[in-house]
Amino acid sequence: MTALDVGVNNLVACTTETGQQFLYSGTDSYEQFRETTMRIAELQSKLPAGKYSSEQIRRLYRKRTRRRDHAMNALARDLFEWLAELGVSVVYVGDLTGVLETHWSVEANAKTHNFWAHRRFIDRLEDTAEEYGITVEECDESWTSQECPECGEREKTIRHGDSLWCPCGFEAHADLDASRLFLETETGTEVGPMARPVRFEWDDHEWSAISHAHDSPKESRTNLQVASVGGRTDRPQARGISSL
Repeated sequence: MTALDVGVNNLVACTTETGQQFLYSGTDSYEQFRETTMRIAELQSKLPAGKYSSEQIRRLYRKRTRRRDHAMNALARDLFEWLAELGVSVVYVGDLTGVLETHWSVEANAKTHNFWAHRRFIDRLEDTAEEYGITVEECDESWTSQECPECGEREKTIRHGDSLWCPCGFEAHADLDASRLFLETETGTEVGPMARPVRFEWDDHEWSAISHAHDSPKESRTNLQVASVGGRTDRPQARGISSL
């Protein structure tokens, strides 16, 4: 079994019950989307009164959508190829109905609705999973991105960038830890030692694994060493996250 944390800056964080973890970064894709959106707005501001679009603007909208959908489809296929190889049969994904506007910032909501089109992406995941004989179950993932797995604190935890910090001293990669906690909540069992996470970035053509120091991309995908995803630290700084 596997759980996915579908987010904004990191599009998917994935944890399997055997401890493998995958992280798909959305930073470059979103910046590309944002730049095109700004160009569209600039062109719209120059339109004559009473005119709302032009052929150039329509081309940019189509280009923006094609790029996003291409990245979305490629991510779903790359992810489920991995999961099929690992023998995964069930994937849990968060049901965010009514959650986005309540718990996320205005910027995060804009990114999710306008850029990543959350509902469309979940539908794509489910369609692709079916091709691989994998079942996708949408479940409530409330608090998984805010709860400290060590002491259970929710209100006082702090998220800064990709780090989740708790006053008890625990720190972890927020999205990866959320996917792990989500999986443990749904299965009722504790995930064992975490393998070193594999991080993927989009280059307009494919999702490429980012190698660790002294690793080739191939080695970073296949030679997963055991390492902790979280640990105790002295202050809320992103320490130990460079292993990604």
